[in-house]
Amino acid sequence: MAFADRVQALRLRKLKILDDHHKKIQKLQRALNSELCEIDREISQLGDVSARLPCLVRRTPGPELTVYHSADAPCGRVQNRRNFSIMPEVEAMDASPYAYLERCSACGWKRAARVHGNNLIGEA
Repeated sequence: MAFADRVQALRLRKLKILDDHHKKIQKLQRALNSELCEIDREISQLGDVSARLPCLVRRTPGPELTVYHSADAPCGRVQNRRNFSIMPEVEAMDASPYAYLERCSACGWKRAARVHGNNLIGEA
């Protein structure tokens, strides 16, 4: 085998080893990302089903209360937090003596659930 052929063979061997290594790392990265996404989904579910999910209920005069807002991901209707009382979602539902309050459809409840779930995990 000529010198140039030996150099070329070694170069190809090196490239194959590096390529195989890179593929293994990519596979591990995909598996890690998949597991972390699953954990994030479970954290969001945990936060969403928690009765302690922090909410905002308007306490100033105005139209009849029909909704409560997310404390962690409020919509644009929450401009001044001092006009709202912070309470767990279970209490926010019953905050009005006249009606059963519902979640504001404009608030970011998925993000709020994820934030609250992360807070619950951090407390543990």
